[in-house]
Amino acid sequence: MIEIIVSIFVAAIVALVVRRYRNVFCLPFFWAAFFVCQYAGLLRIHAEFGGNSYAYAAVAFGAFYAGLLAADFLISYRSGKSGKTEDRKDNRTPPEPNSKPGKPPQGTRIKLLFPVLPLNVGLFLSLLAATFVTCVFFSERGIPILSSFPALGWVTSTSGIVNRLMTVFGPGCYASLALVGWAVHRQTGSRGAKGMMYMGLGLAILADALLASKAAAIMVFIWFNILLFYMNKKRNFWKSLLPLIVIVVPVSAAIVAVRQVSVHGHWQAQEIYQIYSDRLTTEASAPVDFIFKYMNRFGPMRGGAFHREVERIEDQVRGRPKTPLLSEYIFDLMVDQSTNATGLSAGLMLYGTGYAEWGLAGLLLYSLLQGMIFGWVHRYLLRQETMNIVMLIFWGAILSYLMSVSGTGTILVTLESLFLAAVPPLVLLLPLCFFFLLPVARRHRASLGRRVSRVPQT
Repeated sequence: MIEIIVSIFVAAIVALVVRRYRNVFCLPFFWAAFFVCQYAGLLRIHAEFGGNSYAYAAVAFGAFYAGLLAADFLISYRSGKSGKTEDRKDNRTPPEPNSKPGKPPQGTRIKLLFPVLPLNVGLFLSLLAATFVTCVFFSERGIPILSSFPALGWVTSTSGIVNRLMTVFGPGCYASLALVGWAVHRQTGSRGAKGMMYMGLGLAILADALLASKAAAIMVFIWFNILLFYMNKKRNFWKSLLPLIVIVVPVSAAIVAVRQVSVHGHWQAQEIYQIYSDRLTTEASAPVDFIFKYMNRFGPMRGGAFHREVERIEDQVRGRPKTPLLSEYIFDLMVDQSTNATGLSAGLMLYGTGYAEWGLAGLLLYSLLQGMIFGWVHRYLLRQETMNIVMLIFWGAILSYLMSVSGTGTILVTLESLFLAAVPPLVLLLPLCFFFLLPVARRHRASLGRRVSRVPQT
């Protein structure tokens, strides 16, 4: 009976999220869909082994929705207050054309900052440079998908500063450059830029495949469509779903098949389906279930997980043996391994980390903050009328960070990947654009000087 009541509560919140935001390409709906899959896994675990983990998760989901409502209230309150201030200054100001009720919002205008030709040339050469660097890293460190243990091969290949860059000049850099290609095509209609957008997105998926990361191959596509929804203020569902079905899902399934061949020497379609079913439900929820049931074995940690992440970043920089993160620590406990070892990790979810840190209060606080941040970012991006190309890359990295930290529960180390995903594309792209832009700047300066000289002196 309790399971039915809690499930009705979860279904009601999902219905409220769908009704409130009315689009599948937004951050709140992304987390709602992800949580439903995890909640189904918690119900399966409850039916087989018992426990109240599903109820704890439902409370976290309710706190997340409360955070969404709080963000909307604060934004509307601030807008109303600023509107009253402007009315006091000038009551005769007519309303803006875009402020009419019921009118769909206009797409965000992208300021390219550079002429189209330098951007196209810089984009093409940046894609070549990223491909060259990625090939060098793969040749030196090996291709994880072809190793005898692909999952551990991925962990090993992305450890350390040099190896961490391999993931940047792969998925992160390619995806950001694809975003630049979309921006150029959006503002100029350049077919070359559109082709490089598809090339960058395809190379990002391919790099994820070579890294043996089956989930990331799908997530980069979902991230790209979510960001484009916020920039266009609309997104055709079936037009976006078709490439996912035709290209991305088969690529991800091929990654699973190759991993099965690497480990077992064969693959079966039924096993691939079972892997996806378990990965979305029971495997995704098992670490959280473990935390709720056995936190007395390791917590509450009261900031210990945060401290582990700080030490991990210092270890990466100084080349010391790595400190196990909370996600690795929980995984070792679940499989009865030494907790001092680093390697495979468990997806704890953000509210799972909050519960491990501070108990029920941490679960509520982390979920509430997650909802408030998701709600604020959602409203902020929807209201943006203009955005330059540099900020577009950084906001893309922020969206990727929010999606990643919600599933992993790792805050600082995931924040490190945000900077590593945003900075290298700019390092590759901007100097070349500046080099091409110098003649344009000189001509502009010369023409400006001629105009000034024509002004009569008094």
